[in-house]
Amino acid sequence: MTFIFKLISSIAVALMAALPVLSPLAPSGFKAKEEGILLNASIISDTHLDVAFSPLAWFMGIGLRDMSRSQTPVDVVIVSGDLTNYGDEESIDQFFDTLDKNWDGNVIISMGNHDIGHVEDKTHEEARQYFVDKFNAHTGLGIEKSYYSTQINGYKFITLTDESEDSWDHPDLYEEQLNFLDAELAASANGEDPVFVVCHWPLAHTHGEETVWDDGDMDEPYSSQVRAILEKYENVFFISGHLHLGLNGNFTRDEFGVSSIETQNGVHYINLPSYGLLSRYGTLLGGRGFQMEVYEDHVLFRARNYVTHNWFDLYGSDIPLV
Repeated sequence: MTFIFKLISSIAVALMAALPVLSPLAPSGFKAKEEGILLNASIISDTHLDVAFSPLAWFMGIGLRDMSRSQTPVDVVIVSGDLTNYGDEESIDQFFDTLDKNWDGNVIISMGNHDIGHVEDKTHEEARQYFVDKFNAHTGLGIEKSYYSTQINGYKFITLTDESEDSWDHPDLYEEQLNFLDAELAASANGEDPVFVVCHWPLAHTHGEETVWDDGDMDEPYSSQVRAILEKYENVFFISGHLHLGLNGNFTRDEFGVSSIETQNGVHYINLPSYGLLSRYGTLLGGRGFQMEVYEDHVLFRARNYVTHNWFDLYGSDIPLV
């Protein structure tokens, strides 16, 4: 993305962030759509914080406060990569400071290309280690690598990330990480409970990425290798960002093959809109993500703007568990 596009995006979302402040109606918080919820998660991606443009942190903070006011407590906030624009220490610090000030609960965070490959004064490995140190200081989980697994309310979450030392936008996933993914899925495959994999990059040939951004997927052979592992198990959900896809539903799926949520060969793929910048296809403005509600026999995704506090019913999905 060009500097001009990022600047326009930043100004647009900053202006939108002012709307709740100017509104005479104070949000009272949202609640789960059904009774019997077992896991309530707010999932967003591509916050793109940048100390050179501080309104983006304010914008993120408004969304986190919306999540914290939920009448049905949110069990975890998930951010699927591109936490910052350039992965510099000051912006990574700002990201975790914003979390500290606005959200007091569980977090699951994966790294994106802007957090690893767009860092000017660090190697990729140094950028990953800085994230690990900050994440551990914030969560106390004690992870050793930038990919890891954890459990929330008994449900397994697995994060994946880039291991390369020279890539810019595309991740390399080496044998150890692929084996880790397979082992974690195998350990959690009881045939009933869903398992959630969080990775910044979507797999090839998902969400209509050829139309949205033809070079915006996980490169081969890694995409096919990850897909083959996922398809060995039931009730697997793969959560990604990166495409800046916006929200897309049945119309764009039927007319253009572009969708935010889809199922291929039994694996459920969810691609998140850009929270901090404009999206390039579908709904354009930032501040949006999905509220993911897990029930005994299905998982409900509800599209929400966490800044303006409203739902987008056209873009949700109710996925039955097998």
